[in-house]
Amino acid sequence: MTRKRHRALVLFSALALLPAAVPATATPDESSVLYEVHAPLGSEQALFEQGFDVMEHRDGDSLFVLGDAGTRTALERAGFKATVDQVLPEPPQAAQAAADTFYGGYHTVNAHYQHLDQVAREHPDLATVVDYGDSWLKTQNRGGHDLRAICITAKRPGDCALSPDAPKPRFFVMGQLHARELTTGETAWRWIDHLVQGHGTDPEVTALLESTEFWVVPVANPDGVDYVEVGGDAPHSHRKNGRDEGSRCEARSDSHYGVDLNRNTSSNWESAQNISYYECRQTYRGTAPDSEPETQALQGLWRSLYPDRRAPERTQAAPTDTAGMVLSLHSYGNLVLFPWTGGVIEQRAGNDAALRQHAQELAEMAGADWQYGQSGQVLYSASGTTDDWVYDDLGVASYVWEMGGQPDQECGGFFPAYSCQETFFWPKALPMLLHSAHKAAAPYAPVPEPSTECVTRVDTDTPLPGGTVVTLPVEVSGCEDNARSTSRVDVTLKNLSISYLRMDLIAPDSTTYRLETQRQSTGTDDSASYTVDLSRETREGTWQLRVNSLIWLAKGDVDSWSLTL
Repeated sequence: MTRKRHRALVLFSALALLPAAVPATATPDESSVLYEVHAPLGSEQALFEQGFDVMEHRDGDSLFVLGDAGTRTALERAGFKATVDQVLPEPPQAAQAAADTFYGGYHTVNAHYQHLDQVAREHPDLATVVDYGDSWLKTQNRGGHDLRAICITAKRPGDCALSPDAPKPRFFVMGQLHARELTTGETAWRWIDHLVQGHGTDPEVTALLESTEFWVVPVANPDGVDYVEVGGDAPHSHRKNGRDEGSRCEARSDSHYGVDLNRNTSSNWESAQNISYYECRQTYRGTAPDSEPETQALQGLWRSLYPDRRAPERTQAAPTDTAGMVLSLHSYGNLVLFPWTGGVIEQRAGNDAALRQHAQELAEMAGADWQYGQSGQVLYSASGTTDDWVYDDLGVASYVWEMGGQPDQECGGFFPAYSCQETFFWPKALPMLLHSAHKAAAPYAPVPEPSTECVTRVDTDTPLPGGTVVTLPVEVSGCEDNARSTSRVDVTLKNLSISYLRMDLIAPDSTTYRLETQRQSTGTDDSASYTVDLSRETREGTWQLRVNSLIWLAKGDVDSWSLTL
């Protein structure tokens, strides 16, 4: 069976239970259809602007859209080539959720909150429950929920206080910001239990609890999760929060009330990347940045837990002694993402090298099918995300894990069988969580600089015709250790005419560093020098300079280039 066929079967099994996430009075939608859509990186904006339900999963140049029989025409009208991946059967009759669980064992919001109270009651020396705000429905006096977090540590004076001047570094884990992503809440539940049950019995956990504060929000979007769980054995595929005031949303799979809480923050909100302005669409960003009470409450909690260490300029790094880490769990996919998620796709965070190295370590721990990078590099860019906001506002190391099943396994999609939590997800998540916990004290700690420089120069004399891309490799050997934080790339050009050049450095592990987006030369000869933080890269291996001549009438030659590591 081909890889694509395996993937299709996984998505079929995961999505076969998806009814429309619409108010309970609506009639069921037509049979759901999963479409494979040709949308290379950077070309997917219209999918979100026009409100298609884009899955958080990419396969090469393809994204996947959930819709109905008429969605293919709408996709093609929007300029996208779409093919039917699967026609999904009618959802089974929804069953009433049990008191504490639904869909084979997934926990309801009330069960999660009871669990927090039980942990704090049974482990008063370790755990404190914090009410950090109200959900949208509660602000409207229409039920809803408190927003609740738990702090877990071996308590000493000053621990678990809502103050950024904490004696210990803080590692924050959040689940179910998107309501239908059931795995994320269950991972948070198990993480809480692992911490409190391991104190005094597991040396690693005991040491971590002595040195670190652990904060967990198992359900960041309780109103949305309430609607998901009402479906019982046919969970509603609801992504957004509970804002349904004046809703005009219809009974279709792509028409849901609410605001996407991962498009609502003020970070890059104005860039409007891969969002929708229409209230019924899956990625509706809200009427204003930070408009939702859930968004405001999370930001208030983070500001009370972490001091502001953000550098004044967007491209500058937070100090190397910045402590703490924030992790938002999502599904489905096999990705470790970090800022910047939105904004200029080529722009890197000031602490990119450290963020990227940790993401690489996590992806390698999770398995060969996992990828890491900025969202715009491996999935798609998005504005108003929580991971960007944490780094943008506070300078704190911030990550998103997209947790999903492998293409040839049965534990994929939003609604995997509950048994997958024990057999598949938790064995992957636990080592990644522990590794991140150890890094929370100093995620940006500098890598020791090598004692000697390593310089490699290549005389290429390579033609650079207009409208073409040339890639110039160089092999570096005999240089142990990592590269310098002030590594340098020098490029010499000649015989130029009306040149506009884009230049990238590609490391041996395929990580791409944008040197310059558009360089315009005024003379026939030119030289450029770039300083790059390559301290997380090993020096030995094949490095490549990639030069893209952007104007088809241009001409010139790359005379030489050198790399100082």
